[in-house]
Amino acid sequence: MEPKALLNADYLDIIFDNRNKIYGGYELRRNYNRRLKKAAGFVVLGVAAILSFSFIAVHRAETVTKPHITPTVITDVTIVKPPVVPKITPPVTPPPPAPHLRTDLFTVPDIVEDTKVPDDKIMTPNKSLHDTQPGPGNLTGDSLDITPVIGSGKKTGIVSTENTDKPRIWVEQMPQFIGDMNAYIAAHLHYPELARSAGIDGKVLVEFVVNEDGSVSNAKILTSIGGGCDEEALRMVSSMPHWKPGKQNGMPVKVLFTLPIRFVLN
Repeated sequence: MEPKALLNADYLDIIFDNRNKIYGGYELRRNYNRRLKKAAGFVVLGVAAILSFSFIAVHRAETVTKPHITPTVITDVTIVKPPVVPKITPPVTPPPPAPHLRTDLFTVPDIVEDTKVPDDKIMTPNKSLHDTQPGPGNLTGDSLDITPVIGSGKKTGIVSTENTDKPRIWVEQMPQFIGDMNAYIAAHLHYPELARSAGIDGKVLVEFVVNEDGSVSNAKILTSIGGGCDEEALRMVSSMPHWKPGKQNGMPVKVLFTLPIRFVLN
């Protein structure tokens, strides 16, 4: 390379002097800055395009009308409590009046001469007292029944002729359900679907017997409303656990019991 040309030449011309400049290395070094500027320009354009698309997408998302959702507000909630069965208070039947027994005169013995005893003060002979009791005077009344009780071998005073197998309506100690009857009915009574669909409700009156061992038997309907409610009431009563039996004179007896069962639609 000439000295004059060397002063005006750059380092590439000096390096590739007398060499093949068509070779790729010269071309790469000569156009490096231009390619670098193009690459930087493409990167800037790409970033600008991405930011523009992002801004447009966010703007469109903000301008989309959101659906109006009306919240459901529960304003009235009705809680249906289990049917409350009122406690049955049996009618109080007064006890039968005491029998008015016939009495014969009885006086305290007073030892005096026979001639001084008046006729109306003479005590009744013992042989006539088999059906009376001694008293302050001769009074008319019911005879004293001293019929022996069968199988006891003993004689008592007044022997009741009442049939003990017949259920009684009232006794000294009435039968009692063991536990909470209202809770039991609410848990075990099912509303028949036929009555529910037909809109049938009302009160079913059930009569049954509480036996000496507390078991329930002979349940029957006194007041019917139909729709399967009668059968459900009988089923529930018949499946009751043993009661505390009623007692009369300290002995368990059969007692007739009446229970109202109310069916109420929700």
